[in-house]
Amino acid sequence: MYRYTGDQESGHWKQISGGLTRIAVGSRTNVWGVNSAGNIYRYTSYTGDQESGHWKQISGGLKAIASGSRTTVWGVNSAGNIYHYTNNDASPWVQILGGLSDIGAGADGTVWGVNSAGNIYRYTGDLPG
Repeated sequence: MYRYTGDQESGHWKQISGGLTRIAVGSRTNVWGVNSAGNIYRYTSYTGDQESGHWKQISGGLKAIASGSRTTVWGVNSAGNIYHYTNNDASPWVQILGGLSDIGAGADGTVWGVNSAGNIYRYTGDLPG
């Protein structure tokens, strides 16, 4: 995997450890990924004199993940179930009614999805609180 640095002297790209099949970036500090086994990871980085970071595994299993902002992280598992990330250690994912095969999230909080028949949906409900 590579991270774009924008640094022309280093060739713009820096290799980072890990191997993902899906990646979602909501901001520089909000990067998520899913590997081929369905494991979920969040990239944590610290900026200072040296930049270091690592992938932290988050409980659960997904095949698709979307991140629009720090509070807008969504996923779909292999059965098509939809989940919203709550950042609660005891229960980090809340299931949302419906079924999708892929999902996307915008920085403004909008969430879009596609089901296995190719129908497009936009989430308009209230999130469980």
